[in-house]
Amino acid sequence: MQRLLMMTLGLALIGGQPALATPDKRWPQRPLTWIVPFPAGSATDQLARVVAEHVGKAAGQSIVVDNKPGANGTLGTGQAAKASADGYSFLIATSTTHAANASLYRRLPYDPIKDFVPVTRLGEIPFIMLVNPAVPADTADKLVAHIKANPDKLAWGSGSSGSLIPGHAFVHAHKLAMIHVPYKGVQPAMTDAIGGQIQLVFGDLASGVPQVKAGKLRALAVTSAKPHPMLPGVPPMTQGAAPGFEMTAWFAMYAPAGTPEPMVAKMNQWVRAALSDKGVQARLAPSGFELTPSTPAELGVYAAKETVKWAKAVQAAGIAPE
Repeated sequence: MQRLLMMTLGLALIGGQPALATPDKRWPQRPLTWIVPFPAGSATDQLARVVAEHVGKAAGQSIVVDNKPGANGTLGTGQAAKASADGYSFLIATSTTHAANASLYRRLPYDPIKDFVPVTRLGEIPFIMLVNPAVPADTADKLVAHIKANPDKLAWGSGSSGSLIPGHAFVHAHKLAMIHVPYKGVQPAMTDAIGGQIQLVFGDLASGVPQVKAGKLRALAVTSAKPHPMLPGVPPMTQGAAPGFEMTAWFAMYAPAGTPEPMVAKMNQWVRAALSDKGVQARLAPSGFELTPSTPAELGVYAAKETVKWAKAVQAAGIAPE
C-alpha cells in the first residue's frame, strides 16, 4: 500500500515542471514513433492510428505506429521506457499500463512514474461481456446458470486489464468454476471466442460492436455505469453480471522521462488539436470513444486517482498479483 501511495503521489505531481527552453525549430526532422503495447486492431491501435495521421500532418513528419503486444501491455511499455528521450518516441498508454498493472504485478519492467512524463489524455471506452453465439444464454443470469451446470468445462479469455478484471469480477461474484486463458491482447481472445475455443471474453467496445452486429458474438453486458447507446438493450454489469462493478478503459499519451518539456508541450498541442478536429471525431465515433484531451498535469492527477480505483477493483475481484 505504501508503494501505491508513493506511486499516486508521483503521478499527481508529474506534469508541473517548468518549461526548459524554446524547442528546436527543426524538430521533428525525421519520422516519430508511437509505441502501442497492444495488437493491431485493438482499441488502443485504432485510436492511435487515426490521431497519428492528423498529428503527422501538423508535425510535417510521418508517424510510425509500432505495435508491441504481450504480457498485459508490459512488454511494449517496458520498451517505451527504455526509448531515447529525444522527442521522437511516445507511448500510447492505457489504464492497463498506467493504473491497473501496478496492482496486477509484484514487479514491472518499467516504473509508470519515474520512466515516463505525461503528455495528454486521449479517450475512454467501456468493455463488453461477449459470448460465442453457441452458448445458450442471452443474459448474464442465464450464463451463470449454464456455467454452474457445466463446472470447469467453459473458458474465458483476457488480453488486458480491461478484459481481465471484469472477467475475474464476474467469476468471483458468482463463485464460478471456469478456465481462464490469457492472451497477448483482446483481439486474439475475441478471435478464439468467435471460433469457439473459448466461450466468454470481455472485449473493448471498438472491437466488439462490429462482431456483435455481424452476429459472430453476443453481447450480454457492458462495464460502464449506464447502457451504451451503441448497444441498446444491453445492461450494465451492475445489473446481474457483477453487482457494484463499473469501469471504463482509458487511453493516454506519455513520453520517456527526460523528454524536453517544449517537445512534450508541442505534442500536447498537436494531439489536442487532432482530438478537437471534426474529421477525427467522425472517424472515431463509430468505435464509441469518448475523447478526453487534457494538459500533462491533468493527466498526472487523473492517473493517480485511477491507480487507486483500479487497485480497489483488483482487490474486490479477488485477483492475486503475479
